[in-house]
Amino acid sequence: MELEVEGAKAGNKVLDGESSSVLNSNLLAFFAGLSRQDKQYVKDSMRWAEYQADLRSDRKRTPVTWFEFYSGVLWSVGWGLEQDPVIVVDKHFSGGLLDSWASSLSTLLSREKIRRMRETFQLLEYHPAGMELFAQSTREWGDFRFFPAQYNRHSELEIVISNVRLLSSNWASKYLFWDLEYAKSQLDIQARRFVITPRAMDKYRANLTEAVKDLRQREIELM
Repeated sequence: MELEVEGAKAGNKVLDGESSSVLNSNLLAFFAGLSRQDKQYVKDSMRWAEYQADLRSDRKRTPVTWFEFYSGVLWSVGWGLEQDPVIVVDKHFSGGLLDSWASSLSTLLSREKIRRMRETFQLLEYHPAGMELFAQSTREWGDFRFFPAQYNRHSELEIVISNVRLLSSNWASKYLFWDLEYAKSQLDIQARRFVITPRAMDKYRANLTEAVKDLRQREIELM
């Protein structure tokens, strides 16, 4: 459930508190200070990028190429691609996914973002409907994405998207699939920082809304 920050406005936009959502195999963590319009733009961008990337590449066979198409679609709706993507391939992975993620992406992540993402995974663990949706979609596609979204000091909306594939011969996971106990798993992560200005969102919003209106995805709010 989203909490409004009383009296906080950006133009005519009422700002919200922290919230988290599951959209199929996507886990979104929003910091306080985003409006509902901001959050919807993020969700629509992600939905459109996923759809378009699937038309151009097989995400199961070529996840790196797929993520490049995904990134390009985000660029086409106003998102700036900050730096090159970080690519992590661990063919003998075991342990906690979030620990490995935080360590590998230290150049992209602040302590706040790591904290917010950990909280969101904890919320997911204790939300049966959200967990069911996320697990079902992840098993269908073989991957999942998660990211924190926050305004930076330049007044840009910033997201750090991590596209994850976990390949395991023995899924004895403590918490579904982000805490593996066997070193016979392969972890692939492609991650990148994207930023967008409020002006760019306003420029692309109407066309993006129209583009995704027939794309159906289930969404569950965790808080």
